[in-house]
Amino acid sequence: MALLWDNLAQQLDSVRATASPTALVSPVAVSENGDDPSDRQRRLQKALEAIKDSGNAMMIESLTAAIEGRQANLNLPELPEGIGQF
Repeated sequence: MALLWDNLAQQLDSVRATASPTALVSPVAVSENGDDPSDRQRRLQKALEAIKDSGNAMMIESLTAAIEGRQANLNLPELPEGIGQF
């Protein structure tokens, strides 16, 4: 289970690193490959709309935070006794 959380954290870090929040609101900024940075925000918004009814609170919070350009506030569950102790 710990590997799942590590993987999710790495993916979220990767998404956050792709563009700064200021780049998302700049309508004239264009990346080197010609993509409009607002495309990322549109993709995130579409993903949020697609999962809103799923009941997955962590995914909804992660996408909302990415759209708003902030760190997600995830209250991860405690690991069962004995897991993660070395």
